Amino acid sequence: MANYSKYIEGLKNKDEESFNYIYENTKHTVYATIYAIVRNRDACQDIMQETYMTMLEKIYQYQPRYRFLSWLTTIARNKAIDYYRRHKREVLVDIDEAADLMPASPAIGEERALIKEMLDCLSETERSIYLMRVVKQLKNREIADIMGMPLGTVLWHYSKAVKKLKGR
Repeated sequence: MANYSKYIEGLKNKDEESFNYIYENTKHTVYATIYAIVRNRDACQDIMQETYMTMLEKIYQYQPRYRFLSWLTTIARNKAIDYYRRHKREVLVDIDEAADLMPASPAIGEERALIKEMLDCLSETERSIYLMRVVKQLKNREIADIMGMPLGTVLWHYSKAVKKLKGR
């Protein structure tokens, strides 16, 4: 886990190198957090931009007693949920995008439909936790911090997701 404290101070002083460091070290986790909710690449890019703009605006409100990545992904998750609620009737899953998130080689034909079906069977929380664990290979403790949940709850949701996927 990266120590962002000196870069956070740099952000407060409007240092571009500090922003670049934080962005490069957090962009994949932020993207996975957003994608797990909205499942749309174009929307992810817009929400990521909003997330980092909000981070810059609210950096003075960040409390060092909390993990920075958890704070940032909470902003991303909240922005993604807001987007999802505004567009939930319009949000469609692109099978190509879902296949790109899977760690195996690109799926074709029936396999793509299976991947889409698998992701659709999971709740929003299960999907988020499953993708962070499998795609981002984050540890359960990191996921718990990002999701703002107790470790046991994360383990329970992950276990539930795996059982659902095995049952398919």
